[in-house]
Amino acid sequence: MAAIQKLRNKSGLITLCIGIALLAFIITGLDPSLFSSQPKNVIAEINEEEYPYESYDAVYQQVDAIYRNNPNMMGNPAQMSDMVYTVAWQQFVDEQLVKNKVHQLGIGVFNERYNVYGICAEEFEDAIMGENIDMEVRQFFSNPQTGQFERDFIANFLTNLSQVREENPAIYEYWIGLEKRLHQNRVAEKLKTMLAKSLYVTTLEAEVSINDRSRKTDVLSVQIPFSSISDDKVSVTDEDILAYYNTVKGKKQYEQETNVDISYVVFDPIATQADVEHIRQNVEGKALDFQNAKNTIAFLNLNSDIKFNPTYYKKGDLPAAIDSFAFAGKINDITPLFEDANMFKITKISDIRFAADSAKVRHILLANANASMERADSIKALLEKGANFEQLVRQYSADSGSVALGGVIDWFKAGQMVQPFQDSSFFGEKGKFYLAPSQYGIHIIEILQQGTKSKVVQVQTLARTITFSSETRKNVNKQAITFVSENRTADQFNAALEKSNTIVKRTATVFENQRSLPGISDSRSVIRWAHQNKAHKNEVSDIFVCGDKFVVAVVTNVHEKGAMSFEALKDQLRPDVVREKKTALIQEQLSFITTNTTIQDIAAKMNASIDTLPNTTFAQQTSVQIGNEPLVFATASTLKEGQLSAPIGGNNGVFVIVPTAIRTEPAGNVDVEKNVLGIQRETAFSNAIMQLLRDKADVKDFRINFF
Repeated sequence: MAAIQKLRNKSGLITLCIGIALLAFIITGLDPSLFSSQPKNVIAEINEEEYPYESYDAVYQQVDAIYRNNPNMMGNPAQMSDMVYTVAWQQFVDEQLVKNKVHQLGIGVFNERYNVYGICAEEFEDAIMGENIDMEVRQFFSNPQTGQFERDFIANFLTNLSQVREENPAIYEYWIGLEKRLHQNRVAEKLKTMLAKSLYVTTLEAEVSINDRSRKTDVLSVQIPFSSISDDKVSVTDEDILAYYNTVKGKKQYEQETNVDISYVVFDPIATQADVEHIRQNVEGKALDFQNAKNTIAFLNLNSDIKFNPTYYKKGDLPAAIDSFAFAGKINDITPLFEDANMFKITKISDIRFAADSAKVRHILLANANASMERADSIKALLEKGANFEQLVRQYSADSGSVALGGVIDWFKAGQMVQPFQDSSFFGEKGKFYLAPSQYGIHIIEILQQGTKSKVVQVQTLARTITFSSETRKNVNKQAITFVSENRTADQFNAALEKSNTIVKRTATVFENQRSLPGISDSRSVIRWAHQNKAHKNEVSDIFVCGDKFVVAVVTNVHEKGAMSFEALKDQLRPDVVREKKTALIQEQLSFITTNTTIQDIAAKMNASIDTLPNTTFAQQTSVQIGNEPLVFATASTLKEGQLSAPIGGNNGVFVIVPTAIRTEPAGNVDVEKNVLGIQRETAFSNAIMQLLRDKADVKDFRINFF
């Protein structure tokens, strides 16, 4: 977004001048090399068609660029990497599935030479400049002040695309990716719409749907909850679970991807007391130099794990102890050494000033060829002599968002502008002019109004992280080497751990595309090794360097893709078997029921309450009184008034119900019902199409051979 805004500031708006050639199907400026690579290394096989690594990597790089431009991901690179890995693969597979299906159905336009597909020129023009603007295009080519989409801006952008490619390759690559996504998304929507529109609702279906809602039954219900029988009163054997397993093992939810069980040990360097003391002395020894440093920025860059902080703080913004020190001291005062957040620190007051908390200004932004201090000084001198500010704004300013306002930036607070712009506006004097260079160019600022000024302080911190030394790391590495050299089989591995009081065995089940072991960064190499050495079970690995840690592993078991084994599912299935056993026990407790038994008799005998369920229908799934119990409501629709049901095994207990009143009420018109059901089906089917394509596809994933 920032890059697009920068381009906006540089480009300005011009008259619409885009040629239809720029809107042709062959994606604007698309480099054929992105798609023309011949298969060298197969990363996927989809429905027996092989795909080279390069075809996947093109998608991966586009997804990676999107995530890197997302400010919400900047603080967690490991999480971002995992998400890119997952999202890029799913996007790649989905693209191939959609491409093959739409090609088969003849939807969209194909270019065999470049192996791309999409919409026709007229549809593309409509998506970027017509009546049906793509949401991503609208987002990045809208005026941030007004929120209005600007066709002139995108026209200017496309007209100068070759220049953008040379001067702003990142923006150019983003646009190429956006075009590709737009083409593919629109074709995918066509596919979804076509398939969804193929559905048809019959008159009989509409009538049944209406009837399911038209019979209203008032019901009295007694529930004997499963919790009324404690788990320890239910005897469940492995044979019971095995019998249940044999009834469910073919279901999709009990299938698995290939996974491997491993045992592993971690040799983790930890700072020794000598390491800690050395770091403390190092920081303490630099205290005087830190206090007297003439160039604090350079000093911190060379000596500190915390770099220069340009922020000015108001009273109360800093941690209590630092706040008291900063607002009671003078410039260059320092604190004694203290320990905080696993660091030894010394804090220094680097500046004390008085600043406004808000400001209203007007400015001229000099960018591109105009961004020189000589020109900025010249314009500033003209303004100080009384030149017309608005005229100079129109003539020179690259900030298109404020040109129409005469360069005015209305009231803003701390954090809303780049630091140099904010500092000049808050520290300067009302009515004066200031120059503020920033990443956007050079701002010539006139302060129109300011909020209340108060004392602010700038503090810097000399800090060193408390961590192990290189010597400590070498010693831990030697321990790992000794362990590996002496233990090459699983038996030796386990025997050594039984004798050790310091090395702890860990276990994990890892899947092919799992990115790391729990709590161990950069451990993908261990997982790759485990899967690539499945045939060498019980052989101990060499040493893996995972960040600061050293890992040694051994494969203990291999589970191939397909139905999960009984042992793997046994614990997961036990609660289902327990529920079945409890259902049988409760039904046995209810064996006293006869044709003369009433719902009140059952409630009294079982010490249970009676729930009233009004207006139940066959289509109903849940109610406030009993929760999600569709079988109860379905059963109620089959009973006569006053007819006591047999015990019903539900999700949360066993129920006995009796209808107290049955009536039929109008529940809809057949034509309206057909329309409603049609819309519901189209929506559900449209949302499910991609999953249906995935389920029917034969996808083989070979990413583990590459990373």
